[in-house]
Amino acid sequence: MLKMLFVGHSASRTGAPIILLNLLQWLRGNTADEFDLYVTETGPLLADFRAIAKTEVLRREPSLGGRLVRRLVGHGRWEVMHDRAFADQVRSRGYQVAYVNTIAPKREIVALTHTRIPVICHVHELDFSMRYWLGKDGLAPLIPGIAHFIAASVAVRDRLLDQWGVAESKVSVVHEFISLEQGLVDRRDARRRVRESLGLSDDDILVGNCGTLDWRKGADLFLQAARVVAAHSRARKIRFLWVGADLTSLDYWKFNQDAALAGVREQITVVESTSRPLDFFAAMDIFALSSREDPFPLVMLEAASMSLPLICFDSSGGGPEFVEHDAGLVAPYLDVGAFATHILALADDAMARSRFGANGRRKLLEHYTLEQQVPKLYDVITALAGK
Repeated sequence: MLKMLFVGHSASRTGAPIILLNLLQWLRGNTADEFDLYVTETGPLLADFRAIAKTEVLRREPSLGGRLVRRLVGHGRWEVMHDRAFADQVRSRGYQVAYVNTIAPKREIVALTHTRIPVICHVHELDFSMRYWLGKDGLAPLIPGIAHFIAASVAVRDRLLDQWGVAESKVSVVHEFISLEQGLVDRRDARRRVRESLGLSDDDILVGNCGTLDWRKGADLFLQAARVVAAHSRARKIRFLWVGADLTSLDYWKFNQDAALAGVREQITVVESTSRPLDFFAAMDIFALSSREDPFPLVMLEAASMSLPLICFDSSGGGPEFVEHDAGLVAPYLDVGAFATHILALADDAMARSRFGANGRRKLLEHYTLEQQVPKLYDVITALAGK
C-alpha cells in the first residue's frame, strides 16, 4: 500500500484538473493506497476533490494576521516562508511519491525537490503554456529535481526531448483520456432542444468548439473561419457554437466585438461554461478545433465520443495526432481559408461526416478511455514510489 501526494494547479472545470479528478476517483475505487491532495487554486471541482481525498488549497488569501506578516516581510519573502512550510509539512507526512499535475505549480515543484521524495510531473503543456507558466527559463531549472515526466501526448514528449533536453528514459507517454459514462447517454432530446433554441432544422449544419475564448484556443481563428464560411455557404444554413466561455471576461468582450464588426454575430452563439457540455456537442455536426496549441484536448475526445468529424491545424499539438487521416481534416497552421474550406466540404458531405465521426469514436474506444490510460499512470507512479 502506497502513501502518495498529489499536487494540482487548480480545481477549475478544465482539462488537467478533470484528468486528475478521474485519476483520484480510479485510485479510490481500485486500490487501498492512501493519498492527499493540494491544489494551488480553488474552483468548481473542489467539492469533488474533497469527496475523494483530504484536500488543501495552498495559495488561498491568508488571514488578517498572515496579511500583516506578509506586509512586514515583503511578498517575495512571504512566498519563501510559505513554500518552506509546505515542504516541511510534506516531509513530516511520510509520502513515498509526489505527483504534480501540470508544470504550473512551479513553486511547489521546487519545494518538493528539497524533501527527498521522488517527484513525477505530468506535463499537459506545449511551448507557449510552458513559457507562460515558467517564465523565460522555462522548464530547464526544474528538470534536475524531477524524477520522471509523464507526457500527455507524443507532441508533448517530443518537446520535452528536443526543446528541453530531457532524457528519453525520464519520459513516459500516457495520452489524455475521458470517462465514457456521459458519452453513453442518449442525447437525442438534448440535440433537438439545443438546435430548436438556435433556430436550426435537421438539415442545417452546426459547427462547434469548446473551451476558454483565449489566444491559445484560437477563438479568433474560429471567428475568422465563420466569416469565410458565411461568405461562401450559398443556400446552406451553417451556424457556429462556442461552449465554455466566461461571459464576464475580457476575452468574451473582444470576441463579441470582433463578431459584430466582422458581420457574423448572427452566425455565432457563445455559451458559458457548463457541467453538461455534451448536451451541446450532441447538437453539433462538425467539431472545429481551432486551437493554436493543445497537447491532447479532452474536448476533442468528447467530440469523438459523440461521433463528430474533427477539423484542426497541423501544428497545434495533439489534434493531428488523433485525427490522422481518418477522423477528420487537417489544415496548415493558421490557414483560416483552408480551415473554412474543410468546414464547407464536410457541410456538403454527410457521408464523410459519418465516416470520419465513426472512425474517431472507434479510435477513442480502442485507445483513449479512462480504463485504458489510468492504469498506465498508476504503473508509472508505483514504479517511482520510494526511489
